[in-house]
Amino acid sequence: MAAHTPRAAALALVLLASGSASAAAVQIEARTEAQAYQIRAWRGTTPDDVVLLPRRRIVQYLGLNAFELVTGQDLGFESSLRIFADLGLPKGEAEKVDGLRTEDADIMYAYARYSTGGFEGRLGRQLYVDSMDIMSFDGLRLRYMSRFGVGVEAYGGLWVKGAGILGSSVYQPDGTRESDSRRLDAGVVGADESLDAMEPLYGAKLLVGDLKGFSGSLGYRKAMVAGKTDLERAGLEFRYARGLGVSALAGLDFDMLQMKPAQLRAQVRLDREVFAVTAEALRFTPVFSSDSIWYYFAYAPRDEARLRADFYPVGPLRYYVQALASLYHTNLNSTLSIADDVDGEGAPASTNLGGAVGASLRRGNLRSGLDVTYRTGFGGDQLWVDLTGGYSFDRGLFDLDARLSVAHVDDAFNEQLRGTFFGAQVWGSRALSQAARVSLVLEQNVNPFSRSDTKVFFLFDLKANL
Repeated sequence: MAAHTPRAAALALVLLASGSASAAAVQIEARTEAQAYQIRAWRGTTPDDVVLLPRRRIVQYLGLNAFELVTGQDLGFESSLRIFADLGLPKGEAEKVDGLRTEDADIMYAYARYSTGGFEGRLGRQLYVDSMDIMSFDGLRLRYMSRFGVGVEAYGGLWVKGAGILGSSVYQPDGTRESDSRRLDAGVVGADESLDAMEPLYGAKLLVGDLKGFSGSLGYRKAMVAGKTDLERAGLEFRYARGLGVSALAGLDFDMLQMKPAQLRAQVRLDREVFAVTAEALRFTPVFSSDSIWYYFAYAPRDEARLRADFYPVGPLRYYVQALASLYHTNLNSTLSIADDVDGEGAPASTNLGGAVGASLRRGNLRSGLDVTYRTGFGGDQLWVDLTGGYSFDRGLFDLDARLSVAHVDDAFNEQLRGTFFGAQVWGSRALSQAARVSLVLEQNVNPFSRSDTKVFFLFDLKANL
């Protein structure tokens, strides 16, 4: 389901029309971005013949929020609309990258909200973030939290593909992807017509608020395509914190189809006045649809352990040191030639070890930081250096920030990822008034992969409360 469906657009117009007529308070936010950069083409090219497509985009974000539509009641709506046009990329060139569009409009979210006591309800297109996913859906979400700190949440609707903040539908687990549409239009044998079907989803959570420092949730989510289960997950979130001392958090995303943990994070932290120590364990796994062949043949999680110490001495400087260890699971078919490269005699180890050190400085209007990370083992040797700095002028009306990054990578499997990579960015921002600000961002990357990549962004932000 595309991000710009007439159904979602009609819903937004109804909400905006009704809210603007009688709202007690209205907030309008607008951002205009002029973007100039390149993106690599993936079709019709080879690793040795890199083709960079120019992008010259004008992007407009418009947010309209209203509060207290009924006097004395917490009834309102929130919305965000994105419109863009690419002046430098013809449609023919855009087809070389699945999901790339030269012009379009996306409703990021548009929902009515009502709250009273411990109850809250939302109706419309909304973003939902938890330990399992970042997603957008058109539907209803109900939440109740009792005064005892225990609650429940339920939601359901149609999963929106391609309306998320972080990317297009190409990067969703599945759904109406532009690549699938292209195969269907071309009559490719084996193309699945159900991939453009609407995808209903529903879920529920048990909630625990702040009970003597403890909080968390236990959730379940299921999505279906053409009557078949597409995604089924369970999620657990837990937090404990009571000021200085021991704190902990944990998050689990459990795949109910494979009956395996997909994502996992567990952290324990000790805070004192001048230092803090953190131990953390993580698992990262690619998330795919059950319709995807990669769901069964690319299930290769990575486990990682981190141990970090932070130091806060008297003065403007702060320091940290961190140890890192990763285990890459590479269970490959032994009959494939790549298995010898990865698991055979003399192949690189499946472990990756390293560490990081860093320091930050903040004094008055000056801020800066330095991070150095080194890793070796699986994937080769990697050295990353990041230097950042910034200064605020004219009582904060003008901000200037800069970043310099250098990475030396010797990847054991990809020749294109061998060499030294340089990146530099300068960001200047000027406040025109309390409600308006302009920014200019310049970025330059030089590397053996894309050779030279230049990006320019101009931003204008406007915020008004009526």
